[in-house]
Amino acid sequence: MGDAENRNWPANTVSWGGEKLSRPIRVATKAIPTGGRSCYNFSPMASTGLGRILIVDDEQSVREVLSEYFIEQGYAVETAGDGEEALGIVQRSLPDLVLLDVRMPGIDGVETLRRIRGIAPDLAVIMVTANEDVGLARDTLKLGALDYVAKPFDFVYLERAIMAGLARADTSSTAVAGPVSADPWRDLSLCVFQAVRRMNSVARASIGVRLEDAVVAGAREAAMSRAAEATATLGTMALLLSVASELRDLTGAELTRVQAAVERARESLRAAP
Repeated sequence: MGDAENRNWPANTVSWGGEKLSRPIRVATKAIPTGGRSCYNFSPMASTGLGRILIVDDEQSVREVLSEYFIEQGYAVETAGDGEEALGIVQRSLPDLVLLDVRMPGIDGVETLRRIRGIAPDLAVIMVTANEDVGLARDTLKLGALDYVAKPFDFVYLERAIMAGLARADTSSTAVAGPVSADPWRDLSLCVFQAVRRMNSVARASIGVRLEDAVVAGAREAAMSRAAEATATLGTMALLLSVASELRDLTGAELTRVQAAVERARESLRAAP
């Protein structure tokens, strides 16, 4: 991911301080805890909801808008107004993902990222930047940032960045057997994003993107207790997997893992009250 400055931003925006912010598009997904712990004794953030996100930005308005977006979708959210506060939170309660502003007074985002890497080397970090700082944001990828997003926010891209980043971070621990947890939609999301990352570029562009969009939509519908819509989305995914199998874009154990995850998600809908 990258080249955030070249994206077409949604037209419906609000602004603060002369800068526009796209209103959120509601997309509910499951954030996945990363591996990798250091010698620090972490006390995890509350694990209820769809995941745990730390938002770090010196502008209160940015923190509020992002917090509202993620909380409405069911995430547990904690915020920090500067790098020092963020580092304290990471040491105290390791989140699943950090959204980190590049430019902040005191310890800026780049230095905060360096220090986070010393505390939690595998923690997923996505940098937040203004368009004029995109070059600097690209440099943070060399320091271990998973991606960057530019203001005004493209919330669809942000959601995909979160899913893809967390899937990549967790690939090594689930590459053989596939993820199995108490949350079948989290498992399905992880399976899909891992599988798509291993496709060739043509397959990713034609089928992979559709699978990713479908699993995000299905997770959203399931989170909103819309079982019929979520079931229909699983049907679409099954069709896409069948096409991927016929075209040899997805085969063998990889295909079996995703198909099994689809069935577990389907069973969870049947079992829901």
